Amino acid sequence: MEVVRRFAANPVGRDFIVGDIHGCFERLSKALERVDFDPARDRCFSVGDLVDRGPDSPAALQWLARPWFHACLGNHDDMALEAAAGRGDVLWWVALNGGAWWLKADAASRERFRAALTGLPLVQELQTPQGRIGLVHADVPAGQSWPEFLRALEDGDEDARQTALWGRARADGATRQPVVGIDRVVCGHTITPDHRIHVVGNVWMIDTGAFLPDGHLTLLPVSRLFGELPVDTLG
Repeated sequence: MEVVRRFAANPVGRDFIVGDIHGCFERLSKALERVDFDPARDRCFSVGDLVDRGPDSPAALQWLARPWFHACLGNHDDMALEAAAGRGDVLWWVALNGGAWWLKADAASRERFRAALTGLPLVQELQTPQGRIGLVHADVPAGQSWPEFLRALEDGDEDARQTALWGRARADGATRQPVVGIDRVVCGHTITPDHRIHVVGNVWMIDTGAFLPDGHLTLLPVSRLFGELPVDTLG
């Protein structure tokens, strides 16, 4: 599996980052319509968790085939990979984490999902005129710089991988440290308690509960990341 996928700056259009989608692709379509998204010029980056919990997980395959849509691997996407490989606790995933759609998928669809999700990187890195942005699903280990984090992932460090997919230290307030060696980090995974973007140091958390009745899907213009930083709303 690819660790990091790097993207040059977009010289002709705009870039957006979307929070955890969880099968809510109709919400994403409407959000892109509202910003007059141009697929010939603009790009949309995802922090992962394309599937589970929401209404249309199978649509993830169509979105991953679009040349302007780029996603990191999320922990829910990883659970689908584990199921496809015959590993993991499928019943736990289905019962508690929204994986029932997998049971309805035929063998050919499961194989297409396995191939598509296997191709997702753990991390994306985006260059912009204002600075570099790192995208990872959950978190970066406390005290670890961005280059150190990437090296640990490339070396197969399981703690680094678990933090990338499952970490919550910044979301839970256990650390307030910025991630050095990168200008901004954007992640999802933990639904923010007030369904608004939270920022700790230079880490932006944008999972605002797309699948929840009172939640919404965040579509963040990259240009906003380099405006005035909002007040830290955690702690």
